[in-house]
Amino acid sequence: MNSFKIVTLILGLMLLTGACEIFTEPGKDNQYDIDRVIHDPSFAEGILANGYLALPRSYSLDEEAATDDAVSNDNSSRFRRMATGEWSAKYNPFDIWADSYIEISNLNYFLSIVDSVEWSWQSPLRNELFIKKHKGEALALRGYLYYRLLVRYGGIGADNNLLGIPLVTDPIGVNDNWKLPRNTYQECVDQINSDYNLAIALLPYIWENKTTTDEESLAYNKVFGIQNANRINGKIVIALKSKLALHVASPAFNNGSFDETKFANAATITGPLLVEKGGSAGFPTDIKIFDNDNDITNTDILWRSDHFTNNTLEGQNYPPSLFGNGRINPTQNLVDAFPMKNGYPITNPSSGFSPASPFNNRDPRLAVFILYNGASFKSVKINTSVNSTTSDGLNKVPNYSTRTGYYLLKWLRSNINMDPAKPTTARHFYTHIRFTELYLNYAEAANEAWGPDGDPNGYGFTARTIIKAIRKRAGITQPDPYATSVSDKAAMRELIRNERRLELCFEGFRFWDMRRWQLDLTENAKGVSIDNNVYTTIDVENRAYPSHAYTCPIPNDEILKYEGLIQNKGW
Repeated sequence: MNSFKIVTLILGLMLLTGACEIFTEPGKDNQYDIDRVIHDPSFAEGILANGYLALPRSYSLDEEAATDDAVSNDNSSRFRRMATGEWSAKYNPFDIWADSYIEISNLNYFLSIVDSVEWSWQSPLRNELFIKKHKGEALALRGYLYYRLLVRYGGIGADNNLLGIPLVTDPIGVNDNWKLPRNTYQECVDQINSDYNLAIALLPYIWENKTTTDEESLAYNKVFGIQNANRINGKIVIALKSKLALHVASPAFNNGSFDETKFANAATITGPLLVEKGGSAGFPTDIKIFDNDNDITNTDILWRSDHFTNNTLEGQNYPPSLFGNGRINPTQNLVDAFPMKNGYPITNPSSGFSPASPFNNRDPRLAVFILYNGASFKSVKINTSVNSTTSDGLNKVPNYSTRTGYYLLKWLRSNINMDPAKPTTARHFYTHIRFTELYLNYAEAANEAWGPDGDPNGYGFTARTIIKAIRKRAGITQPDPYATSVSDKAAMRELIRNERRLELCFEGFRFWDMRRWQLDLTENAKGVSIDNNVYTTIDVENRAYPSHAYTCPIPNDEILKYEGLIQNKGW
């Protein structure tokens, strides 16, 4: 299991094993031994930076093709192949095992030297602050990497026990035992929370500059100032604890039941963040944030990556008439989940839904997230019918045209031109955590713990008021009689889950939400065929997930390397 070796780069391996001399005879300034690392803070911080590089940096929209929300028109799509029967311990597009353990090894090594590095030879005070900052970041990153591993691989093992993943919290050298068994699920949760709690104690709540000019304030600003934007701080770690707590409370990890105590814990972790935000009234007012995701003033964003400039998503997902590949096609399943503008589900007699005019008077989010037949984008009217005279029509051009009758719109910038004669780019960034996710986390947890209207902590909001606020922002007609009419925990659960599906679609949540909720994974992906304005629902792709597909398989290579590593049940 070489994923447990210290692989901090070849230079890092050399300094751990003392192997510099087995190579050529480099000059003294080319040798990175332990003394060089301690005296070179930029090199040491580079090891820490690898932990950030292990985090997602762009939206992998292809992943949605493994859910009921989308299909891919690309025959070679790994996630299309996965969803149609190829998922196995030898073929897992969601696999992050080896890469995550490499970076965890880096972070473990960094934590073993952080106290000895000369971060600042000019100021002992500044040196101590740098130690706190970097140690806090490393612990938070290690906890988050373990969380991501636990989400994928935690579950019932072949021995019928609830298992997590192997925990490694110290550097492992080439001569150490790397054949580590999987820890229990709870041991992993405890370790992640321990890392998070230590990080919170070390990091400032937010990055900020003190306005005073005394020596202590100047040192603080140098270390904890706003130049750290987009790096992990204490507030972000609390949000990460919210994500973990909701996952831990989910039915998949509690024998299919709803543990009210665990949900109450998740709500109690999340609630103060939302109180600070302004409670139910704290949402951004404009849902069209997705056409301008380089807006760094967006108040919905808690943690994001640095920006980058490209047109990758647009090239992959613009309709063919706009010089795109039309790769990700939202399903009829997802479209049907959008209610009418009056807030009622389209299956409710009070909704006013007309199958002959299915896009009239719908939830405004539908037009913001999805391109449907007759919609306009960049002054082009999109025609996805079988009668279309453009390549946008249903199945017109293999690997380019829509398979479902829909194209993706969310995240695509309208100010980008993909015409090969005059292409343009624009700034993007990846959002790690939106406040909308945290509001939905709270609504789910609070409903399961206390019901739709419970507020035992006195936060001033409930599961119901949050869901009503989200729908109000979306443009649902007020006073939203449907959300008001939901009377019990089970009915509110379905509404919350649906709102989560809509608000977070194409953000990488659906695949994991379906599994932690233990939803049906085999529902066929559907689309719509429009022939002379007659709308017919069609089957597009049969989903072939096995009954044990609620967890990812441990990579087969790892199982072969160490016979004591227990595979997840069924794989």
